[in-house]
Amino acid sequence: MKAIRVAGFGGPEVLELVDVPEPVAGPGEVLLDVTALGLNWSDLLQRAGQYPGGPRPPFVAGQEAEGVVVAHGPGVSSPPLGTRQCAIAVTGLAAERAVVPASACFPLPDAVPSPNGAAVPVSLLTAGGALILSGHAVEGETALVHAGAGSLGTMAVQVARCLGLRVVATVSSPEKADRVRGLGAELVCGYDVFDVEARKLSNDRGLDLAVDSIGGAISQRTFALLGSFGRQILVGISSGERVSIDPLKLLHRSRGVLGFHLRSLLQRPEQASALARRLWAWLADGSIQPQVGQVLPWQEIRRAHDLLASRQTFGKVVLTV
Repeated sequence: MKAIRVAGFGGPEVLELVDVPEPVAGPGEVLLDVTALGLNWSDLLQRAGQYPGGPRPPFVAGQEAEGVVVAHGPGVSSPPLGTRQCAIAVTGLAAERAVVPASACFPLPDAVPSPNGAAVPVSLLTAGGALILSGHAVEGETALVHAGAGSLGTMAVQVARCLGLRVVATVSSPEKADRVRGLGAELVCGYDVFDVEARKLSNDRGLDLAVDSIGGAISQRTFALLGSFGRQILVGISSGERVSIDPLKLLHRSRGVLGFHLRSLLQRPEQASALARRLWAWLADGSIQPQVGQVLPWQEIRRAHDLLASRQTFGKVVLTV
């Protein structure tokens, strides 16, 4: 069968479509007939050798996919054979067939057509985990979502709306602003003025929540906007810039900076399933819709990496297999 392999650390040129042996589902696993792949920023970091604890080349790429269950490993009876699922893995999903833990598969409702299912699991579970599990969001609170036009940001804006939050979102261009407003953001602005806009939305009381995927100076400016008991949830550091925060500024205004990583959630299958049930109800009734900005054949994987790196895309880049 065919698969996309990372031959070595480097740019998109290290990605190659190769023949590999077909995998066999082991205990606790299912075999998926993969139909589409979701591309994430972490895929770029893995390829470049910049992802902490990431795989060493050569390895088969792919952390997010949509597919159909075609075989069960020993001891597995669910998800049922023949059902459409979306799945998450550390790597290995960029292949015609892939094995994944049954607990890392999530059913796709009819409301989500193919190939859009490949845009669901990483972004939706991360957005929901950040706002609900780490952020303890409460209806009526004010939330800031950075990179509101990205795959995670578009999901976070929609989850926040479903939770009854007031949302201000940042985007990199005016062209993206109207689309993010349509997802439920009350205010959408550029990175140069988000401080002012966030204060307006919170009536100078300060933010209750912030979903931050950027890091660096943006994180510092975001922290300064938190009100008493405000929570800043770090879900990524796309800037590559690390900063420190004065613990006294946490203490004296009862503020918190927390992290959320999907890997931690998947290590708790019961908690992941409970969160997914809540989020998937919104997915099934159309309250949340995955935003797919580009659909390419998987043979164009190098172009897809370039597109995502350009930061000009809206929502998720999806590859059909």
